Amino acid sequence: MIGSARYTTRAQWDALARRGYHRHAWFLAAEACGAEPRHVGVFRGGELVAIIPAYLEHETLHGDLHSRWYGPAHRIMAALGPRLRPSLAIGAPMSTGSDPLGSDGVLTEPVIDQALELLEGEARAERAKAIVWTFVDEGAAAIRETARLRGYLEGSANSEAVIDVEWSAPEEYIASRSKNVQRTLRNELAWVHDQGIRVSWESDLRPHAESFDTLYRASYAKRSGRAPNLAPDFFSELAGHRSKGVRAQCAWKGPKLLEMAIALDGGGALDLCLSAQSDETGNGLLHQHCLCYDPIRVAIEDSLTRIHLGPGGLYAKLVRGARLSSRVTLVQGLSAAASAALRVLAPITSARHRAKHRRLIERINVGSAAP
Repeated sequence: MIGSARYTTRAQWDALARRGYHRHAWFLAAEACGAEPRHVGVFRGGELVAIIPAYLEHETLHGDLHSRWYGPAHRIMAALGPRLRPSLAIGAPMSTGSDPLGSDGVLTEPVIDQALELLEGEARAERAKAIVWTFVDEGAAAIRETARLRGYLEGSANSEAVIDVEWSAPEEYIASRSKNVQRTLRNELAWVHDQGIRVSWESDLRPHAESFDTLYRASYAKRSGRAPNLAPDFFSELAGHRSKGVRAQCAWKGPKLLEMAIALDGGGALDLCLSAQSDETGNGLLHQHCLCYDPIRVAIEDSLTRIHLGPGGLYAKLVRGARLSSRVTLVQGLSAAASAALRVLAPITSARHRAKHRRLIERINVGSAAP
C-alpha cells in the first residue's frame, strides 16, 4: 500500500499513465478535496512500475457502489435492507474508467492477485461492505480471471464510446464519414462560426476556475435535479497544480463561458470529463461540435491516438466515428448481508446494461438502413 498520490513524485506517477485521468494532478486534486486513497504500488527492483488506484467510498460525484448498483432496483433493496456503504472502489477518482497505471506486461495474474489480497485486507480493516472494480475493459483477461478465481461476481457495465484517431487532418476525418454525417459536421462548424463562438483549450485553468465551478454546478443540477457532490474548491485545486496534460475545453461567446469540459491526456489517450453546458447551448449544435469534432481536431494536432468519450450520448458519438468499448464490473461482498444483496443485484444490473446496449445497437441499425 503506497497511500496518497502525494507520496509519489509527479514524474514517477505520470510516467506510468496510460489514460488521461491517470495524471498525478488529477489524483492530488481529488485527494486534497476529501477522496480517501488506498493505492497499491507494484515495484520491481525498488522501482515503481505499476499502480492500482483505489479509494474508500462513502458517496462520490458519480454515485458510489450503493447508488450505481441499486439504480432502478433501489426500492427492492430498500425493502431487503442491506446497504453497500462504505465500499472500496478500484479506479481513478471521478472517472468513467478504472485501468491500472503501468503496462499489461507488469500486471500479470499473480501481481493482480497480490494487489487484490492487499485491497481486500484494507477494505475489511475499514469495515467496508464491499470491494468493487468498476468499468473493467472486456478484454482485460488477467484482471477478470484473477477476480473470478477469488470469487468476485462479474456483471455487465455500461459501454463507453472510444475514437481511434486515424486521420492526419480534420478535413480527412470529415471526409471519412457518411454524407449525412458530413453535412451535420459542416453545419455544426458553420453555426459555431456564424454565432461568433470561440472554442479554446486552456492550459492555465487558474483564471477560469470560478467560472468552471459555477457553470458545472448549474449544469449538473439541471441535468440531475440535485446539486453535485463536488468539493467547492475542486477546480481551483486542480488549476493550482499547473500540470502538463490537464486542460479545459471551453466555448466562449465574448467573455461568456457557454460550455466546458476538463480534458486530460496521458499515454497517448485523451479523456474528457466534468463537462457542463449553459441553458442556451445544451444538446445543441455547439454541444455536438464540442463532443467529437473539436476533440478529434486537437488530438490530431497533439498526436494523440485515442479519445475516450465516456458512456453518455453514445448514439451521437457512434455516428460521428466512435466505437463501443464493452466493460464489466467485478464485485465482492465483505459481509454476509452485502454478499446476499450483490447476488440479487448482479443479474439485475447486468440485464439492465445489456438491454440498454441492445436498444442502442437496434437504433444504430435502423439509422444505417435509412435512405
